[in-house]
Amino acid sequence: MRALKRDAFPEYLEVQVSNQMHNQITKADVDYALGFSPWDLGNEVLYKLCKDYPRHDRGDAIIAKVWLISRSYAAAVERRLNANGQTSDDFYENTVVEGIRKSKLDDMLADLPDRMTDPWNELGKIVSLHRRLVDCFFEITELKKRSLASKYLHFHRPDLFFIYDSRANKAIRQVTPFLKQLPNIEAEVQDRQYHDFCRRAQWLKEDIEKQFCRKLTPRQIDKILLRIHGKAV
Repeated sequence: MRALKRDAFPEYLEVQVSNQMHNQITKADVDYALGFSPWDLGNEVLYKLCKDYPRHDRGDAIIAKVWLISRSYAAAVERRLNANGQTSDDFYENTVVEGIRKSKLDDMLADLPDRMTDPWNELGKIVSLHRRLVDCFFEITELKKRSLASKYLHFHRPDLFFIYDSRANKAIRQVTPFLKQLPNIEAEVQDRQYHDFCRRAQWLKEDIEKQFCRKLTPRQIDKILLRIHGKAV
């Protein structure tokens, strides 16, 4: 008997994809993501800070944003390999400010799309910018700060950047298919873990829209992932 072609049976593929995931997103998960959180006010303060001071030409603005975002999300930039006798104040006022200014971060942020219209193509710039900020933080700290980079960029462009950390990365693997079944993201440079995470996150975003007719933001996707992680603990 001639072998059946799987691409002729999309419903078969959907069953296969479903079977490869440990958990399924529920309406309760989506409602939770859309609902109130006691952390919303604190996050709004950080969004407003980055909206009011979007550029990186003022030392005080750089210090405020890096300090408050990194401390709020347990990813303090002053955690580094070699302090070289610097106090925390010296480190922020000199090393952090100089490193961010040299990164040309404002030019790269300005090059991002005004809004996402073709995600699987446009995510390449998001992934590449994240990698460049990871490299910048590495020069400052000698550590790969991929979680901090994702969060720092998210607060500047909350519509574009998915929030990465170890909890979200663990949770997203439970509700998405194998990577080989997901579209690729072509990026000039990339941090592999964040690249793979964005592939999963974009697939999840589209799957939720398909199932529940709700377009979730990166922040709401993060809320779902943290909920899933909390259930597993």
